[in-house]
Amino acid sequence: MSFKPTQPKFSFGRSSGGFGSAAGMVDVAGAFQAQRRNATKFDELYATGIANRANERSGIMEAKAAIIGQGLAAEAAVDSAELLADAQVKAAKSQASAAGQSATMQGIGSIIGAGLTLFSDRDTKDNIERIEDALTQLRQLKPVTFNYKPEYSTSPERLHYGFIAQEYKEVMPDATYYDESTKKLCIDPVELIGLLVRSVQQLETRVQYLEATKALAEVK
Repeated sequence: MSFKPTQPKFSFGRSSGGFGSAAGMVDVAGAFQAQRRNATKFDELYATGIANRANERSGIMEAKAAIIGQGLAAEAAVDSAELLADAQVKAAKSQASAAGQSATMQGIGSIIGAGLTLFSDRDTKDNIERIEDALTQLRQLKPVTFNYKPEYSTSPERLHYGFIAQEYKEVMPDATYYDESTKKLCIDPVELIGLLVRSVQQLETRVQYLEATKALAEVK
């Protein structure tokens, strides 16, 4: 027994002249086109997905940029504030130093002025005694050169000549005092004037003695 396949037959109506078949084909084509129109458009979905991911990434990058920008701005503001604070502190120290130096110089001027004028009057003094030996006392003083520290001077590079108050006090305690306004030990340079004058007199006396001794030796 043999099997013979049969060819399927399609019938699209009974119209004469093949018009039924043509109409049937039109119906199938129309249905296929309608199905295509209603079918899911994967290409559009894919394009939309790409666009959404791009927008999402762009939004994330913008947010990160904004955060970084805010952080940098905040950091710059902190640095600027610190620099401003440092500048204000330095300016305050400089002003305080200048004011302290000015007050010290004014005080010295007042002492000198008072010591040489008003307070030199005999009527203002007691226990007046002649200075016999000023050289011995002056020899104990230790003159030095120095520069004031920047916080105590507007010109720290300037070289000064004078004394260290702590050393000065050991030789002339009554010519040394503690300044409450600056909390520093100070000296009264006026007190040196009398000693210096007496030292010159002593040296002059010695020179005269040596010259006289030499002259006598030459006569003999």
